[in-house]
Amino acid sequence: MLDTIAINLQRDDYIIRSPERFTPHAGALTNPLFGDGGMVKCIYNPTKKEKAQGYFPRLTLFKKPFGDWANAVWLKIEFSAPKLVFGNNFEELHGSDDFEQVVTILLEALNRMGIETTREILIKAKVAAIHYSKNIMLDQDTPCHLLIQTLEKADMNGRLDMNQSDFRNGGQMAKYHASTFEIALYDKVKDLEQARKFGAGRGAETDYDCQTDLFTGKIKPEVLRFEVRLKSRKLKSLLKTLGIKRDMTLKDLFCASLSRAVLLHYWDIITKGLYIMNIETKSCEKLIDNIRAKFPTKRQNTILALMGFVMTCQQVGMRGARLMLRLNDSQFYRLKADAGKLEQDYKCPRFRALGMIRAQLKDFIPLIKEDIVHKELLGGKKM
Repeated sequence: MLDTIAINLQRDDYIIRSPERFTPHAGALTNPLFGDGGMVKCIYNPTKKEKAQGYFPRLTLFKKPFGDWANAVWLKIEFSAPKLVFGNNFEELHGSDDFEQVVTILLEALNRMGIETTREILIKAKVAAIHYSKNIMLDQDTPCHLLIQTLEKADMNGRLDMNQSDFRNGGQMAKYHASTFEIALYDKVKDLEQARKFGAGRGAETDYDCQTDLFTGKIKPEVLRFEVRLKSRKLKSLLKTLGIKRDMTLKDLFCASLSRAVLLHYWDIITKGLYIMNIETKSCEKLIDNIRAKFPTKRQNTILALMGFVMTCQQVGMRGARLMLRLNDSQFYRLKADAGKLEQDYKCPRFRALGMIRAQLKDFIPLIKEDIVHKELLGGKKM
């Protein structure tokens, strides 16, 4: 449903009872000379001892170099909602039905960290960033890495103005970055194993401590993680695109139907051009027959050009094919349109899986412990 949320509290919305837990000491912000007139911050990440007691949020205290004291200083609280409740983010929340419980546990955790605030302030807190997500159960004979390798070939950078792509661990994770949002698709179980073996820096998340023992000695499921990580500025424009009116508060954005709409929107964009991966290319004879059946008047050179385009796309993706074949706009879009007419009715297994994933996103039923494993596979800690 959703995972990480970052909210901002204004200076009058909280009291810091333990300023010494911040690095540097939170009291340093009262010194006008601290930071040489630039933006400064004090960080409080849970210690190893605190993590052993359960899940805690991350805190960052900011001070701008200008403005009155009330508006120049604010506290950013970043937390994973499912980890607060379950001690892991394999199990999923039910949206607004779980909101009061999340606020209660968050308030308790902040109190234990020496931060005094109220339920009402947390409920109305402005959201700085939010990660809408879904854990998608796959059949054991459909490994996550096969789907991720297929999704890597989508022309995400071109359609979504993404400026960076990151593919890691042999097809276990695909991430697409922009300045105000990020899309991540990864093998949830393999990511946990990677973080446990090599450290959190090799994983797709933070805060693995509360769930590193989930699958030790147990049968491991195939779970594809789909996340859309949005900063508030991007979320505002996206809500206009989706025709949804919401205040940028924790209560209004903590919503299953909104999460569903966001994930479906991006899933349809991601998979829009992947039809080309479902064209039969193992037999040149069948591919030529397919092209001639759809385009009976095409000449031999244009048939060869379309064959080369399709086969190159299947190897390196549409964007890679465009670059490698040095296609201009008119050539690329003409070949892309022609390739779209070659898709056959038969769907290969990984394309049937893509349809199944969309069905799960549409139904948007939260995963519970019994969905993922049998006989107490999960062992997350509660606070």
